[in-house]
Amino acid sequence: MTNLVDSRRRDWLGRCAVAGALGAAGLMPGWVHAQSRFDSRGRYKLKGDFLCPPESDNLVPWKVVQFQSGADFSLQADGKVLFHTHGLYELVCSADWQLKTGLDIDLRQIGLRLQRSDQPDSPLDAHERIGFFNTPGSDPPRMARYQGNWAPSAMGPGESVSVEVDVEPAGTVRVGDMAMAAHTKVSPDSLPADVLKALIVHAKAVGDDRVSVSLHNPTGQTVQVQPGALKVIAMSAQATRGNSGDAWQISHSASTEIFPGDKVYAMVRHKVTGTVLQATRSTFMQIDRVA
Repeated sequence: MTNLVDSRRRDWLGRCAVAGALGAAGLMPGWVHAQSRFDSRGRYKLKGDFLCPPESDNLVPWKVVQFQSGADFSLQADGKVLFHTHGLYELVCSADWQLKTGLDIDLRQIGLRLQRSDQPDSPLDAHERIGFFNTPGSDPPRMARYQGNWAPSAMGPGESVSVEVDVEPAGTVRVGDMAMAAHTKVSPDSLPADVLKALIVHAKAVGDDRVSVSLHNPTGQTVQVQPGALKVIAMSAQATRGNSGDAWQISHSASTEIFPGDKVYAMVRHKVTGTVLQATRSTFMQIDRVA
């Protein structure tokens, strides 16, 4: 508790010092420091899911005032927030992307921009970037695994031995998906060099979450692989997967000096048609006046 109190005290003192320094420098004429850090705040949300066009900077159309205290700023019809009072503000933008196969397979970006009162609405790139977050795409196959002991029988020239194993988690792979396998005794320490080079290890999905592993001896001599650990990886083979665990992103600005007539807005950008920004409790833009 002591550390928390000390942290809050240092935070408050630091903000007072910043406000005092700016006032002394003539940057904040008539400045009066707010008694509470949260004397003026607001949070804005979507009215419905936002289908974002790809390969363009999309202004997030905030329509719903979740809460608002104070009159330092106000939500506009186009989704921007207009400021009425000079001060220091901090902004947070949170984006809850739709977590769906095939959608989050490429770069996604959320950001906060500051449009000064004398700037036109476009181009957006002319407006100051005050908070941006980039999330790389996610398109790996789903993985299922098996590990257990296997003691293959001896193989004569041209013969094969095989075993079938179940991989986990269930529901991951089907016939036609990919698989690969290894055996700890198929190694230089256990087999002659010529046999090791010639021996063929093969794995394939033969059923739901079931993989067949075979060893084939193409040499002219009998080969005996000693008992050891069989390791199998199977993976889904689909055009796109997505389902990234990073479907929720947050961008936070630093304390920013904003003047009457300035506007702030959130924007998103991505590369995949059909990407949706969801109207959930995790999608919002929040503004706090801090000094």
